[in-house]
Amino acid sequence: MQKNFIKKYWAKSFILFNLLFLPIQYLETAPWASPDDILVRHDLQILSDSGILDIPLNTWPIAWGDVAFNLNVENVSEVSPEVLLSLQRIRKKVIEEQIGGISANAEIKVAKNPDRIMTFFDPVNVKKMAASSSSYMSNNLAMNLKFEKTGTYQLLDESYISLARGNYSITLGSKKNWWGPGWMGSTVLSTNPRPIRGLSIERNFSDPFKNSVLSFLGSWDLAFILGDIKNTGLTPQRRFTALRLGIRPMDKLEIGYSKSAVICDKNNGCGFSKLIDGFLGSGDVYDLNTLDYRLSGEFNEIPYATYGQISGTSIDKSVGILGLETWGNFPDRKNFESYRVFTEFSSTTCGIFSGQSKYGCAYQNQEYPSAYHYNGSNIGNSLDGDSIAISFGGILVQDDTQIYKSTLAIGRMNRGSQPGYLFTENETDFLNFNIGYQFDLFWYEIPLGSFDVGLGFDIYKDKKSGSSEKEPRVYLAWTNGIDLSDNQNRDFSDYIDLIEVEAAMSVLTEEVAQDKEIIQFVSFNESELSSIISLIDQTAVDRGDNAFANYTPNFKSTDEIIDQLSESTNDISLSDYLTSVDETISKRN
Repeated sequence: MQKNFIKKYWAKSFILFNLLFLPIQYLETAPWASPDDILVRHDLQILSDSGILDIPLNTWPIAWGDVAFNLNVENVSEVSPEVLLSLQRIRKKVIEEQIGGISANAEIKVAKNPDRIMTFFDPVNVKKMAASSSSYMSNNLAMNLKFEKTGTYQLLDESYISLARGNYSITLGSKKNWWGPGWMGSTVLSTNPRPIRGLSIERNFSDPFKNSVLSFLGSWDLAFILGDIKNTGLTPQRRFTALRLGIRPMDKLEIGYSKSAVICDKNNGCGFSKLIDGFLGSGDVYDLNTLDYRLSGEFNEIPYATYGQISGTSIDKSVGILGLETWGNFPDRKNFESYRVFTEFSSTTCGIFSGQSKYGCAYQNQEYPSAYHYNGSNIGNSLDGDSIAISFGGILVQDDTQIYKSTLAIGRMNRGSQPGYLFTENETDFLNFNIGYQFDLFWYEIPLGSFDVGLGFDIYKDKKSGSSEKEPRVYLAWTNGIDLSDNQNRDFSDYIDLIEVEAAMSVLTEEVAQDKEIIQFVSFNESELSSIISLIDQTAVDRGDNAFANYTPNFKSTDEIIDQLSESTNDISLSDYLTSVDETISKRN
């Protein structure tokens, strides 16, 4: 009886405890940056495009150690204001991630008509959810236990144990992944489904090859996933595998190649040979080859980047994404630090190269219907197969704790009305819009957590039945956490000098000082008061004021004045000194 009581109520008690006793700011003890933080991605991309950071950024999660090791801050005084601010935020993140030990986090999400289209902006996709997690991280070990309660499910998603050995990390459990340069979607692996449980291996540091033959590849990373996927009531449990290689052969160019496959039904035998078939390709598996790129540059001093991604079992059975983005700052708007806007086109219908649409062939075949799905959601693009869409989006960074964000997507889903696609049953036109505001809330000096509030609406029109759905949306998300240990378990300063970006910000002050008069207050510490007065006199002479050029007062040192003030005598009082100061000021004015 006692055992059943504990089993029934331990999870609720675990969530309630963390919700009630986490009065500190949101902290997440993890060795990597997760693919749901748009500000971190925005900042990392700015640093990469400015030449300060040279690592692949299209394979998420991204190891913080790799970021720290590859930050190049030698010419920080020459970069633009938005780059300095991004560097400041990333530097702060890197320092925070040196702290290991135990931490606890809590999270609440509520929404009316939650968003069904998942993007890198991490929209709220549940009506209500409460989650609590506890993490531990040391120099080589990271663990996380997360319990999530929704209206229907109790989940342990994003629970894992990860061990770093050499330049690789081996993880058992599940964590969010995003492979590709897109903001609105990925054709190969995204956060659209629940995180896939299983084994994953990642490279910790993207050091270039020292071999002269392979060094042209530049910085490179590697990721591997092996796990099980299942669509309840539709298909048997299947084994999924994915391998990705990302390289930076040029400063402004990143290229990625991914190989993903559904290799077998678990009840039909899944030996090592099936894993090899998934890597090499075989008629007995469903496999996708994916190639993506991101290339940045400038046009008329305006930064831009173009990116694309193509996935398919063959060239004539490919789907893809193509995007264009730009970013910068507002020189005349002091309330905002930086911005990023993008437009993105996606097609998940086979035949993007031939110009002839082939319905029903994307993300599945005859042997594996609905192959590329996990719990009813596409592992890659959230719009599922046979869809086409044009999207727009952007973020506006006000400061470290305030972000405005918005996305708009218009298109058509399941154009062939194929039963293997699970987002919608028939051909459907849609419009999806979101606008949100992320901020940290404080009560005096006490952080109350991070909030994400927003509005949106969806419009769906079934082309076959003629029915329409209009769904206005409002949502709220809250996160909070506490770090229960202040021990520094990892020392990133072994890799780089973590510069004080605040000092670099003085470069901006100097530029402003050329246009405006700025009074610099200097601490003279224990300098002689006579020296200070002489300095003022010399400055006055230099400025053309000769009234007191030959005036030499008899001043005492700071120590002498303090000693006299400390003496309790009737002959010398504080008022005497103040009167002397008043007389001096009167004479000099």
